Amino acid sequence: MSRHYMYMLKNLKKVGANATIGLPVSANYRREIRTCTTTCNYEEQLYRVCNGKNKKTCGYWESVKTKKKVASGKTTYNKNKKALIIKNMKESDFGKYMTGNKKKSRYVVELVSFGK
Repeated sequence: MSRHYMYMLKNLKKVGANATIGLPVSANYRREIRTCTTTCNYEEQLYRVCNGKNKKTCGYWESVKTKKKVASGKTTYNKNKKALIIKNMKESDFGKYMTGNKKKSRYVVELVSFGK
């Protein structure tokens, strides 16, 4: 089984679960989220890591298009684990996560189970 496939299996998460997304240190992160109302589109969102100088504009996901805050699970960056941590994931948190320059990316896919 390929390494990439194993990583994809690791990032299958349920709504309400916590996700650890391995990404290198960056001042900001991006994600592409699929939004479906009448049609399906991809929306790009931006997260700025708090550094002490940007308290008013950090610590939340923001739509690149509308510049408004987006509902999300609590997001932080753990320097020791070199990972983006999202606690209590919402349906709007699943998608493609990238560093700010879009050079590294990871997918977080919703795990849907049926039955018991």
